[in-house]
Amino acid sequence: MTTNIATTPSQSARLLQCGVDPKTADMCWYKAKAANKEGYTWILISENYQKRRNSDEFIPAWSLSTLLSLLPKEIAIDGYAYRISIYFENPDEPVIGNQWCLYYKPKKHNEKCRIDDVPRYAPDLIECAVLMIEWLTANNYKLNQL
Repeated sequence: MTTNIATTPSQSARLLQCGVDPKTADMCWYKAKAANKEGYTWILISENYQKRRNSDEFIPAWSLSTLLSLLPKEIAIDGYAYRISIYFENPDEPVIGNQWCLYYKPKKHNEKCRIDDVPRYAPDLIECAVLMIEWLTANNYKLNQL
């Protein structure tokens, strides 16, 4: 499992394809000349993307806290309220173990979940959030405005 502090360039591209506003990015990737090599490398800088948006050398990146801020805390599915939840699946779980899960569960504890395709599983929470944003936008839910 790799440790990320922000979306990778490919995750950023997926978010942009979903219509996520690049102005919401709190970091950016900078295309820099590779040291002692031919070509370029991407370097993550913790500078708001808004300041650099007019350059092809910069692409937006989102931290985990910003991604989670974009997710609605509650959505309605078939007229029922669902709220967001996060947990880590125990490594001993034989099917999905050692992964994060980001999902919407019924707001009322005694209500049975009416949908099966809301949970998103991934080895890291940033990927989970990207997967959830993809699901939300594909299903016409609006993201929070920052």
